[in-house]
Amino acid sequence: MEKEKLEKYIGMAVDFTYYHYSRLHDNKVFPDEYCEQLKQSAPKEYWEEMYLCLRYALAQEDYCLHLVISPVKDRYKEADIRLFLEKFYIYLEGCLKSY
Repeated sequence: MEKEKLEKYIGMAVDFTYYHYSRLHDNKVFPDEYCEQLKQSAPKEYWEEMYLCLRYALAQEDYCLHLVISPVKDRYKEADIRLFLEKFYIYLEGCLKSY
């Protein structure tokens, strides 16, 4: 996996933690309409790349967080960011199936 691609997509996913943190430990992290918002915000290919990068990152010991430069990393515990990445990966998989 290309370093630049991982920096971009994992960095963006880490930044998304900010928007969903208040619900991170709930059973339902993402609002009902969020999948539609994702579809409208970027082409399917963008979310497919995000998904592939997340899949790769989740298989790495540090989830590729060493590549990410973001104030979100300083704001939240690493365990919470990791949990968000895991939940976002699963959610994104479902969204991609609905295209």
